[in-house]
Amino acid sequence: MRKRNGYTRFRWQAAAIAALVVTLLAGCGQSKEEAASEGGASGKQIVIAVASDPALDRLDAGSYQGAIEVHPMVYDSLVEYGEKGAVVPSLAESWDVSEDGKVYTFHLRKGVVFSDGTPFTADAVKFSFERWYKDPANSSLNVAKSLQKIETVDETTVRFTFAGAFYPLLTELTFARPVRIISPSAVEPAGDPEGRFVKPIGTGAWMVDSYTPDQEAVLVRNSSYWGQAPKLAKIVLKVIPDAQSRVLALQSGAVDISGGSSGKIPFDNLELLRGDKQLTVQQGTGTSSHFLIFNYDLPQLQDASVRKAINLALDKKAVVDKLLSGAGREAQGLFPLTVPYVTESNNVWYGYDAEEAKRLLQQAGYADSDGDGIVEKDGRALELNLVLQQTEFPEWKPIAEYVQSQLQMAGIRVQLQVLESNAYYDALWTTRKYDLIFYRTYSDAYNPHAFLLSLFHRTGEAPAVAWSDARLEELIEEAVASTDLERRQELYDAWFARAREEAIYAPIYYPDDIFVVNRRVQNFKLGYTTYTPIVWNELDVAN
Repeated sequence: MRKRNGYTRFRWQAAAIAALVVTLLAGCGQSKEEAASEGGASGKQIVIAVASDPALDRLDAGSYQGAIEVHPMVYDSLVEYGEKGAVVPSLAESWDVSEDGKVYTFHLRKGVVFSDGTPFTADAVKFSFERWYKDPANSSLNVAKSLQKIETVDETTVRFTFAGAFYPLLTELTFARPVRIISPSAVEPAGDPEGRFVKPIGTGAWMVDSYTPDQEAVLVRNSSYWGQAPKLAKIVLKVIPDAQSRVLALQSGAVDISGGSSGKIPFDNLELLRGDKQLTVQQGTGTSSHFLIFNYDLPQLQDASVRKAINLALDKKAVVDKLLSGAGREAQGLFPLTVPYVTESNNVWYGYDAEEAKRLLQQAGYADSDGDGIVEKDGRALELNLVLQQTEFPEWKPIAEYVQSQLQMAGIRVQLQVLESNAYYDALWTTRKYDLIFYRTYSDAYNPHAFLLSLFHRTGEAPAVAWSDARLEELIEEAVASTDLERRQELYDAWFARAREEAIYAPIYYPDDIFVVNRRVQNFKLGYTTYTPIVWNELDVAN
């Protein structure tokens, strides 16, 4: 099982990309001569197509800037996200949690150094967190919002004290940013938590070697890395904003890998690429899902029978087979089984049954009285507008058209409204000017707790975004505060059961993580998160 994605977009100009690589940030690790001595300049390398500028000149571990997929390559965290959300050791070899769930004591790995040779210590951890955790901009993280005190017990022990129990605290510490550890020498003045970021210095397996904005970035392996040494000497991130140009670059051999969210491959190109003898299509189950949100203020959608009918009218398997070239799976619930607390027994939803959908509409008092194929109630046709955007998810348009046709067959007229990205998010989060709206869950460590809190729980005085239900809010509140694993599972089971009973959303599909890889690349393995989409250190190339 596996997951994710990564970067964005840019225009393919081979001559420009081949020229003018500007060396960045002298002193952030090995010199080029040192890299060459171990193969950094002349050893094995791969080229990866990315859609947007990696912005490695702003790759500050305590910020949200720079390519999210590069953060975990350069910076380690105390703990990492493993399969099915398991939290596994990284810079912290072990940790203790107090009985009340408020105090976490981390025992750090000994003998670790940053890429510039400075030692990794408890003071470096304290410095890293003090740079960002008090900033109100990070209040969405409980690690930031409820962290009260950081103490260095000794050189290899650090203690965090929080205001209250919140089981996902460890999970939040696995995020790509801003929780990762940066060297005190990466800022000026050195060691000052308020110092200016100067260069990316971490304990990770990779270091920034060079960077040309909007063209390419070069990472070389860190010879001081404490863990499994990368087999490659160099990874080149080549900026190709246009999706079709990325496909051509793969076919020509100009790049070795593209895919995930960072270098998305159009679904309608997959069959072509599967037929290319020089390429392989690597596919794995992610942790996100795409679904329809119902506007709970709309009188027609306040009837659970109508919501159930909409679910039953949708042939989700056909969406995957016909519109996604098989690059996904029919949704069985809000989240796929790769998400923590999601099980075979609680991940049960409504299948496809067009006749039952019609029966439920009739039960709700809807009938086609004028023979136009659209059902009415109290003289009002059942007509809904479906809002979507194509900037991030171009596949949503054909899927929405398919949804439109299937609901039409059930007697529901649907008008599609395609918005540009900013207007779309404004409709989702602010104005709520939609009847139905296409959306996707978050991924990886944000699921299920952060997504449920974000979409299905009130924020201050503001009601929940996707569906307002007091019982659902109580269940998620109790779950995130529980220090008992079995009790948390019971609470999540109850949340999913009530969501199904009320049919508060319409799951459509679970997208697979797709990468296209040149056959010269060996040991390709999908990672466990969108921000670590590939197991970088195991990648190799044929001689």
